Amino acid sequence: MEAGDLHGDKPLLPEAGVNCQCIGKRSLHSIGIAIQAIFSAVACARISSRHQVEERIMIATGKLVGARVKRTEDPRLVTGNGNYVGGMKMPGMVDMAILRSPEAHARILGIDVSAAQALPGVRLVLTGEDLRRHAKPQRAGLDRERNPTCKECDWYALASDTVRYCGEGVAAVVADNRYIAEDALALIEVDYEPLAVVIDPVAAMQPDAPLVHPEWGDNLMCYNEFTAGDVDGSFAAAHTVVKQRFRTGRNHAVPLEPRAYLARFDAVTDELTMWASTQMPHLVRTELAAHLNHPESKIRVIAPDVGGGFGLKGHFYQEELITAVAAMQLGLPVRWLEDRREAFTASYHAKEQIIDGELALDRNGKLLAARYRAISDVGAYNAYPWTSVLEMLHGAQMFPGPYHLQHYAFWATAVATNKSTISVYRGVGAPLCNLVMEGLLDMAAIELGLDPLEIRRRNLIRKDQFPYAAINGLVYEEGSYLQSLEDAAARFDYTGFRRRQGELRTQGVYRGVGISCYNEVTGPGSSFWHPFGIQISGYEASNIKIDPSGHVTVYVGTHSHGQAHETIYAQIAADELGIPFERITVRLGDTGDLPYGWGTWASRAAVIGGGAVIGASQKLVTKIKRIAGHLLEAAPEDIVLAEGEARIKGVPGGGISIAELARKSLYSSAGGLPPGEEPGLDVTHYFEPPRVTVPNAVHIAEVEVDVETGQVVILRYVVIEDCGRMINPMVVDGQITGGVAQGLGGAMFEQLLYDEQGQPLTTSFMDYLLPSAPDVPFIEIGHLETPSPHVPGGFKGCGEGGAIAPFGALANAVSDALAPFGVRVAELPITPDRVRALVIAGG
Repeated sequence: MEAGDLHGDKPLLPEAGVNCQCIGKRSLHSIGIAIQAIFSAVACARISSRHQVEERIMIATGKLVGARVKRTEDPRLVTGNGNYVGGMKMPGMVDMAILRSPEAHARILGIDVSAAQALPGVRLVLTGEDLRRHAKPQRAGLDRERNPTCKECDWYALASDTVRYCGEGVAAVVADNRYIAEDALALIEVDYEPLAVVIDPVAAMQPDAPLVHPEWGDNLMCYNEFTAGDVDGSFAAAHTVVKQRFRTGRNHAVPLEPRAYLARFDAVTDELTMWASTQMPHLVRTELAAHLNHPESKIRVIAPDVGGGFGLKGHFYQEELITAVAAMQLGLPVRWLEDRREAFTASYHAKEQIIDGELALDRNGKLLAARYRAISDVGAYNAYPWTSVLEMLHGAQMFPGPYHLQHYAFWATAVATNKSTISVYRGVGAPLCNLVMEGLLDMAAIELGLDPLEIRRRNLIRKDQFPYAAINGLVYEEGSYLQSLEDAAARFDYTGFRRRQGELRTQGVYRGVGISCYNEVTGPGSSFWHPFGIQISGYEASNIKIDPSGHVTVYVGTHSHGQAHETIYAQIAADELGIPFERITVRLGDTGDLPYGWGTWASRAAVIGGGAVIGASQKLVTKIKRIAGHLLEAAPEDIVLAEGEARIKGVPGGGISIAELARKSLYSSAGGLPPGEEPGLDVTHYFEPPRVTVPNAVHIAEVEVDVETGQVVILRYVVIEDCGRMINPMVVDGQITGGVAQGLGGAMFEQLLYDEQGQPLTTSFMDYLLPSAPDVPFIEIGHLETPSPHVPGGFKGCGEGGAIAPFGALANAVSDALAPFGVRVAELPITPDRVRALVIAGG
């Protein structure tokens, strides 16, 4: 059975009226899901077998880029031999725990730590006043010259005068073990004076609202607006205008491994080493040096295996500072492991926006203009380095998406509240603007009597329009927008579904289809960040060495937290150097070994890191050819590299192995190297893309809604993805599948809730619902490859795309299923109670 055969004309779930005597009519949904899972497993096995054949063919032809090479990381990880911070042990290591505020907003009148200090096994107690003497406060914000309305504030590692959200750190205890540290926290007495709390962003904008930061004078962290073209005139001349208010829930990235840090200080050498579960080890090193006033040359940050990040670990956190200060005070290794309650209350959240969207269209369904108004609840502080407003601003920027639009305006307001801080999460605002655009397009289609598929055909950017100068100031390189839509519709059998949908409705079965088209920014360089005013560079570096044994070490500044960097970079280097894949080792995550790099985020590793590896490989090939030509008495341009040897083109035999050449480059006597050639095979290359790469995709979802209970079951999910030239399609499929699962969670299940006093109500997996295996359908994936013309290798990013489109696809699918009731999904997550309320409202 092929993947495309999983769904024919017959419904997978029992239709209305079919009853099981033992488990009841609607309980049969679970049987349908189980059957689907079995079919999916069979299909996956067959696909896996086909992929193995593809892998052998690709390797036999000497080309690894494009092959489904098995991840070299996996044997270590799946056998329990991963090296995570939580599993590290060191002589004399002690553990730290943090006392967190139970108040959402309060003044600290006093703190008594004497009982905690007296507890046997306690090594150190730190308060906010202690930290102020040893570490500078964090201060994040956009460039004020470009963003004069955006405000900054000091954020101390531990609060000493005022707490602004429930979960803010107040004191830290270091003890012989975590149990003693937690016991000591219970002995600390803090005298709080409760202050007025504000948790609703609209209420926080009112003149009489309690102030999160009184020095601001209001709660507006940032305001930004943009207008291009004649927006008002286009709306006035429009045949049809559609508008809707959308709301999204507050989400958490929920990496399998919460944050974790281990610091060790050597007082003799004055050297600080930190092992951190982070996406950006060099950034952590730089910020530790700045905040501790310690030489960066004496700080080393090592990111070992990282159990997921999704943007959450791409920051500099207060706990990194606290751990470092404690280690420097004690001269012992100090470890802090975030527990899951802390993760939900103290690490950064994402999304939670209110968005009013409007589209103006002509009588033929062509887009004329758009308006986008966003209010973002960003919590109490500004996150470093991305700030807490980037998700809102990038969503507003990318609202036009893959559609031709010439008149556009947005207004974006970030509002501080007494909640945990908001920052970037996989997709960075794109899931929200995708929800709004795709929902409005379906509304417009209904108003104009068009099919949702047809209205997208009429508005997607065409092939002959590339490179496309978008209204948001970006330039979109060539993509496959229309072809992706047509391929997705064909794979899904969209026409057949519409026929079956009508038949099923007569039987009381409510199924719907949702289409979501998107493009996204990946691999952004400095030119992208400059207009935002965010102090981030866009380059990446790679250092490649060949040792005298003929083995290659590729050092990269990006870091993997699940993206298979050890595999994909080796594939690139093997192709470029003509050296067997098995002889290549990729090193990452250790600032003591690597050139300065900016880590992994914004789907940049393949684009920018891959570009750096290609550039370093090509530099090394040029040097190898010069040395080989000298040794073989041939012109460098006549040297070819293959199978670990340098040979003269067209001359059988008589080559020199790369191992021998590496030895001679280091140990040869006078005359062994060309005149002026430096010894060794060791090169470094920096790469920065001239502009962003822009992948695109189309997602189509099919759902069935039980209108009696509000339960939604996802029956099918089809993805056509174009992320440029693929390095490893198996890894790309994994990225897409994982991204869809996360997007599905945000669309259907996940929401962080607070009560009116700012107390978090979702502090464990008992309350914060994640999709489980039966909730995630088999993802049917197809690929197109439109190479990027300005990036070596033609790569585009793929890490975030899967998480972007599910919001729009699933909201539209449920709305389509409920079309007979005349209602529309405009608030996420799409929980059963909300679906049931819509059905009741629609009569």
